[in-house]
Parts: sequence; C-alpha cells; structure tokens
Amino acid sequence: MKKLILFGTFTMLFSSLQSQTIPLDSDTWDYTGNTVEFKTENGTQKMLISPSSGKVVAKNLEFSNGTIEFDSFDTKALSFFFRMKDRDENEYFYLRTARAGDSTAMDAIQYAPYIDGVLMWNIYPQYQSNANFSLEGKNHFKFVVSGSRMEIYINSETPTLEVDHLEGNFETGLLGFEGEAEISNVKIDPKNTGGLSTLPGIDPVANDPRYIRSWAVSEGIQIPDKIDFSYEYLPSPDTEWKIITTERRGLVNLTRLFGKIEEKRLNWLKLKIESEKEQTKQVDFGFLTEMWVFLNGQMLYLDKNLQGRLMAKKPDGRISIENTSFELPLKKGQNELLIGIANQAWGTGAMMRLDNLSEIKVSPDPSFDDRMTILPKASLKAFEGKYLTENGIELVITSDAYSLTMASDVFNGTAYPKSESLFFVREMNLDIQFLYNPVGAPSGMEFILDGKNVLKLEKAD
Repeated sequence: MKKLILFGTFTMLFSSLQSQTIPLDSDTWDYTGNTVEFKTENGTQKMLISPSSGKVVAKNLEFSNGTIEFDSFDTKALSFFFRMKDRDENEYFYLRTARAGDSTAMDAIQYAPYIDGVLMWNIYPQYQSNANFSLEGKNHFKFVVSGSRMEIYINSETPTLEVDHLEGNFETGLLGFEGEAEISNVKIDPKNTGGLSTLPGIDPVANDPRYIRSWAVSEGIQIPDKIDFSYEYLPSPDTEWKIITTERRGLVNLTRLFGKIEEKRLNWLKLKIESEKEQTKQVDFGFLTEMWVFLNGQMLYLDKNLQGRLMAKKPDGRISIENTSFELPLKKGQNELLIGIANQAWGTGAMMRLDNLSEIKVSPDPSFDDRMTILPKASLKAFEGKYLTENGIELVITSDAYSLTMASDVFNGTAYPKSESLFFVREMNLDIQFLYNPVGAPSGMEFILDGKNVLKLEKAD
C-alpha cells in the first residue's frame, strides 16, 4: 500500500512538471452545484462558467511558475486566478468588459492580489493596462509567470501588461476561473518562463530618499461608520504600536498588516521629525480612504479619497502619492507627526513623500508623548472635583489611569501630566498648572495658552 501511495505522489509531481492540456470535464474542476456546463464541439472541450459558479478551480493542480494559455468566447465577464492558497489568498486577473473595443481605456485589464479576502484593486493601480479583446469572438490569453514577475499577453505577440512584482502572499497554489464565459484550450507548461527573470523589477521609488519607509503603526480600532472623527479615537498611553518597513513605492499596506476590514477601522501612523530650525516642508500623501493629520498634538489637515464620488482623488480614487498635498510647519527641535487612516472596504493603506529632507531627521515613533510622565492613580485622583472661574463657570475634573478629563459648558479636553503639578493638553498649545493650599492639597489651577496665563480657577470645597 505504501508503495502505491509513493508511486501516486511521484506521478503527480512528475506530471505537474510536464506541458499538458487540462481536461475540461467535471472530474477535473471544483465549482458550486450544477452551475458549470461541459461540452465538446469539433473535438474541442469547452467549459461554460456563469456568475453562480463562483470560483471554478482545477483540482489538485499546483502551479508556481511557467506558462498558462487558454481561449475564451462569449466573454461577458472573466477573471483568472493562480497561486491560490484558498479563496481569500491568490493572484487575480480580470477584464473590465465595459472597456472592450476602447483603444483609449487604460484600465481595460487589471492584476491585483486577493489578501485575506480583499481584492486589492485600489492599492495597486499601476498593474492595469489597455487591451485588445472582444466580447463575442475568440480571445487568446497567455500568462508567463516567473518568481516575482509576470507578463500577460491578450491576442498579442507582445506583452499587454508587465507585472514587475507579484504582490500575493504565496508562491504556489491552485488556479481557476470566475465570471461568465466559455473557456477552451487550457494549457500549462511549467518549464516555459519565457526567459523572464524570477527577481522583481526595481522599485520605481527606490532611489528617491524623500519617501518615508519606516513608520510606527498602531493596532486598528473600530469606529462608527457615520462619525467622521472624535478626539477620543486619538492614541492613548495603552495604544500598542509596531515598527514597520514600507512595501514598494513607499506603501504602508494596512490590509496586509492587519487583515480584512469587517467594519470601519482606524489605524494611526506616527513619526518623530527633528528639525534644525523652524521651517515648512511640503508633503505629498496617498491614502485610502479617510485621513486626519496631527502635528505636535494639534489637528493640521483632514481629507477623504472616496472612489466613485466627487471626493475621489486622482487617479480614480485609488491610492497614489498624487492623492493630496499639504504643508508641514515644523518647529525647531522635536516634532510629532500623527496620521490617522480609516477605511471600511477593499484595501487600505498610505504613502508619504516630503519635498526635501534638508535639516531634518525622520524616524518612527512608537511612544505616546515624550512630554508625559506617569503619576500614581492616587495622585491623579487628588485633582478630581469642581473648579470655578470668577464669573461662575464650572469645570469638572475626573481621572483615569493616566490623565485628567475636564468638562464644562465652554471647554472639554484631556490633560496629561508633565510633572506632579503641570499638565498639558495635546490638542492645543495649552498647559495647566495646579495650585496648592498650605497643607499641600490642590486649591485651583491656571490655564497657560501659548505661554501666557489666560484663566484662573479655584477649587470648590
């Protein structure tokens, strides 16, 4: 029995290395229900797939590298996938059939990986092209795959699309089809990689030092879909961070890092920028789909990139360093740049480029705020109570593990300790100095805005 198993395994391995025509019959393909029709016309096997077929997968056929060819007829919709670990992880190619016959369309075809069940079409807009194909007649497709690279030929002897870096998570897996079309003449030649290098092409921005390539990135938090932003979403001292290196083109791929988004999710990206002088830098920024920028604790900029709407950024609401631009007014010394990225569908990520790096040093910053000191909970609790202004405005202070929460009819905020008696508010250039009575208990406070005492409050007994 063991010999038979070994022989079967060897046969499968050996056959997978040979050029072969894949049978188009029900024994060879997995699909949903009775939704795929198989027939033979003039000696040619054909497989008719429909939208209800789902992913039609070739059984037990592992593919890593080589050439795959097939024909399609009556092509109303067509996708092809390979290196498929499962339905959530694979390399994916598809036609935009509405572009058939349009010689000016630059997005007639696209390659994009599926990562954790997310088709990353808006994260990799560079992998699309014009293509010559028809909906009624015959179309011939050829995919040449070699390591990190792929060339796609559609009714052509020259590449219709060249992919310089396959972005999926797996190097081998199953293959198959999806859509509504008639498929025939499916052939695989694992040995024929067309002389294509296995190594990825050069990163187009590899020689541009202005791109930020290392970030501190927070774990995601779920936020309500219909609320644009609340200061309660800002990082806290308990926020967990990881230091990451960007992908090609300076991409922070939040989908690859944290997986599929079930509901609206917010991640924070954080940098420390040390500047030799007071100066302003220009920032080019790509993002999907909402962003909030804080510099030194104060909100600086916010924007949205909503595909298919008037707020879609170039190109077509997809991520690009061209999405938006804003100024970064740096103070002399250390600056904290905090950027929130939120999305609720498809892929999500960010990329950033400065106009120049003159007289600055940029590094990832996983700390909360280096101005902050940790006080015992008992010390924070001693500040709780009501404080009154001269004209009777009441401010109520409560405490938590790290900070004080202030609430009144005219001001609400969170104050973090710099020392045992001096606190700061991150959202503005505001310090709070607590005052004490002769026995050492808090008796009042002073608000210090931009270095000037602007308000005094007395603690109510």
